[in-house]
Amino acid sequence: MKIIKRIERDLHPKSVALVLASGGARGVAHIGVIQELECRGYHIHSVSGSSIGAVVAGLYAAGKLDEYADWLKGLSKIDVYRLLDFTLNLGFVKADKVFREIKKFSGSWNIEDLQKDLSIVAVDIITREEVVFNTGDLYTAIRSSIAYPSVITPNKVGKKLMVDGGVINPIPINRVKRKKGDILIAVDLSADIPYPKEKHNKKVFQSSHLMAYSKVKDIISRWKNDKKHGEEIRKNWSYFRLSEESLLTMHRQLSKLTLELYPPDVLIPISNECADLFDFYRSEELIEYGRIQASIALDKWEGKN
Repeated sequence: MKIIKRIERDLHPKSVALVLASGGARGVAHIGVIQELECRGYHIHSVSGSSIGAVVAGLYAAGKLDEYADWLKGLSKIDVYRLLDFTLNLGFVKADKVFREIKKFSGSWNIEDLQKDLSIVAVDIITREEVVFNTGDLYTAIRSSIAYPSVITPNKVGKKLMVDGGVINPIPINRVKRKKGDILIAVDLSADIPYPKEKHNKKVFQSSHLMAYSKVKDIISRWKNDKKHGEEIRKNWSYFRLSEESLLTMHRQLSKLTLELYPPDVLIPISNECADLFDFYRSEELIEYGRIQASIALDKWEGKN
């Protein structure tokens, strides 16, 4: 394996260490970023990720990103919410259904056997410490990293109770494996930039309160509190909306600090307005948005070099 990696290093001068941030369905844009990098001849030798970034990073390292993208593109709004296995155990989604579906096309992997160097970040909420997975079962690592507090149930690993890596390290630049002369590229899912909705089909942006299932409708509407009602809603925020906005604010601040401490060579900004947490039915649009944002950032980088 080490000999293969050494040969790849010599053959690929446009070598990249890639960092994929946390951010719910916004992270589907990571797929478009990777597609654009590969289209331009960049070689990604290592990747790190938190939460949805861990999902994309893990499946990419396993060589299953195309299958994942195709699966996502086939999901309707109803399909997404059918995959939410509801519970009342330290969250309201177990995520077991999603992983069963993903494993059907991806198989089982140990991190040390993957095609790329991979680091996945989670948090042990008992000790309040960051946990970095770079060996062991891939899906244990991913499941631990996506456990969004109060939404997706924590993952018990031995004596550890794992929650979302974004709680401590939403854009894990300091965890990606580097080598001399590589290009450090980070994708930020909390960028405070506008999202050009008018360029997309308006039907895509229907709110979740149009869901057919009354139970899902009730849960999501209480959790989201549709933003279009403005100040009136803000006076009556739900528990779930308060939790979501609090974590998003925390992610933004931690991401800003991380980017100041570890400035990447190329930063690819993804608007924090582009999608809500479970908007995976909009994957085709989000993948294209990620590709466009990567293209803009890479054009700028390549123009300087």
